[in-house]
Amino acid sequence: MNLKVIPFKQPAGDFLLSVMRADEVIRISRADPRHFDPSTMKSAGGIQRVVSRRRVEEIAEYAKNADATFPTPILLALPENCYSFREDGTIDVVEGTCIADIVDGQHRVLGLDLSDLAKDFWVPVVFILEPTEEQKALIFATINGKQTKVPASLIYDLFGVTEKRSPQKTAHEVARAINSLPESPWYRRLKMLGTKTPGSSESLSQGTFVKHLLPLISANPVDDMNRIKTGLAPQRYPDCIFNSYFVEDKDATILKILLNVFTAVSRTWPREWADPAGSILSKSVGFTGIMLALPRIYGRGKTQENLSADYFTLVFKKAKERMAASGNALTSQFYSASSSGAGQLRDLLHEAVGQL
Repeated sequence: MNLKVIPFKQPAGDFLLSVMRADEVIRISRADPRHFDPSTMKSAGGIQRVVSRRRVEEIAEYAKNADATFPTPILLALPENCYSFREDGTIDVVEGTCIADIVDGQHRVLGLDLSDLAKDFWVPVVFILEPTEEQKALIFATINGKQTKVPASLIYDLFGVTEKRSPQKTAHEVARAINSLPESPWYRRLKMLGTKTPGSSESLSQGTFVKHLLPLISANPVDDMNRIKTGLAPQRYPDCIFNSYFVEDKDATILKILLNVFTAVSRTWPREWADPAGSILSKSVGFTGIMLALPRIYGRGKTQENLSADYFTLVFKKAKERMAASGNALTSQFYSASSSGAGQLRDLLHEAVGQL
């Protein structure tokens, strides 16, 4: 297949802009969704989100409209040996044995395929030539993290594909470890990629875990990621309690402290921790409240040079005593699912630290 192309450059790399008939795009491309394997506790597959059948059907139906239009480019990653340049500036794309990964636009491609009208549409296509998995993941995460609603858990998980360190990658790796270590209170309790495993006791999404961990690592994760990629050291943020560990490449210490924190939580409220359906403790409200209070809790322990599970248990037991005195319980009746519920728990824990 011979195509006219216009080359252009952006900070992410070199690209080729072309126009193709949609059925030609379908013929040379594939969408490879990312998935989480609960047996290995690892993410695998490509970079795409799980296909939404409803979205595909909506696009297929829309394609039948008289004024249907698909003007935004489909982003395709062409692997090595699947293309060649001609002297006239065009490229030949090898068909049959070579398949391009869809980096952006999978629902449009699948919807047009389902419509049986793909031959009627010419669509803009942007080719990325021989990108690494890291480049594909970062481009997808950047495009969809800023523009299109994609599960935050998938966006954060894709940072695990990157080769260099970043606050996002550290937060993802900590989330993955805390979910996969048998000694962890969170063992098999995070919804990796944001999707719950059938029959599991998963009560918190990977995205929520990372969302509240990141600000404790860096005040500007994107800037730090870019600095590291260009050979600069990440910025120092003294107000971020885990920043020094990240800067000094001590991610294992961040994991250890969080294991101590939530070991103490599960010790203090064993019944509630074992009952995600009836208690907010291991859900978003409980986790968020604890993470919001953690800088103050950590600060007191750091001053005392004690960040052990026993220290954190003292804090949480003080909070439990205050709850008992006020007739309070860790349920949705007392802590709403809104941000105010997490704020209430944060304030309770702040008061408990003040009593030490």
